Amino acid sequence: MGIAGWIITALALLLAACGTALFLYKQNLHKARRSLENLRRTQTNERLKLTVPDRDLERLLEEINALLDERQASDIRHQRQEQQRRQEIANISHDLRTPLTSILGYLQLINADGTTPEECREYLGIVENRARALQALVTGFYDLSCLEAGGYTLEKEPVAVGTLVCELAAAFYADFTGAGREAVLEIAEGLPPILADAQAVQRIYTNLFQNAIKHGAGDLHIRAFQEGGMVITCFTNLAPGLLPQDVEHLFDRFFTADKMRTGQDTGLGLAIVHRLAVQMGGETEALLIQNKLTITVRWPTLHLPA
Repeated sequence: MGIAGWIITALALLLAACGTALFLYKQNLHKARRSLENLRRTQTNERLKLTVPDRDLERLLEEINALLDERQASDIRHQRQEQQRRQEIANISHDLRTPLTSILGYLQLINADGTTPEECREYLGIVENRARALQALVTGFYDLSCLEAGGYTLEKEPVAVGTLVCELAAAFYADFTGAGREAVLEIAEGLPPILADAQAVQRIYTNLFQNAIKHGAGDLHIRAFQEGGMVITCFTNLAPGLLPQDVEHLFDRFFTADKMRTGQDTGLGLAIVHRLAVQMGGETEALLIQNKLTITVRWPTLHLPA
């Protein structure tokens, strides 16, 4: 065979190899396209694969599979958010319906024949209490929505946390003594101030006192001290009925350990505590040890110039 023959044979072999490679390349592309169409229609967890190794196509499919993974993760997040939103709407509806039903019921009793003036005054007092509870509930919804939308204006200034906690303990003194309980304070001297919105910090600790009064038992022990560059406050009391699995959800919005949602709690107070603290650079933590719940709020200290 002459040189021309060898050249023709080599070209033929080369063309055959190129043809085979092109066929396999098109086969890979065709299968990948069909797999992608199937994934789009069925929403399965399957991923694109090659029948024959091809470095460039493998890199392309890796990128496509990464996008598919991101889409799946996004779909899962969306489903969870949608489920959470539906549950929250159901909880809000229930929480609003409970005091409204009570108000309407007592108004019917007031207008009923045979109701005495003394009973009317008693029922009006109950209606007023339910209306105030409803007002507090709506205010809580509004405040939480403002916090989550970034519409809660904060004016930061030096705040003395120890002094504020002592003042609130005095304000809630009658509530504790009326329940046969006591607020025991252990406030370290010389605590540095924190940089925060004074009204927001007051709201945080007011909610903590109210939470302890509503749901706690026994005396409330409050500690305020400095550790490193943080001012730390700890609220500790007995928490009957609180389960360990509930603790990690205490700062979730609308979460309540009252599974029947009897109207005693809406799950807003501690959610507002957490979001306000975080928005001002603070941290929150809940810990349950031997039936004692400790809610901790940590604040970065503000070092004033000498």
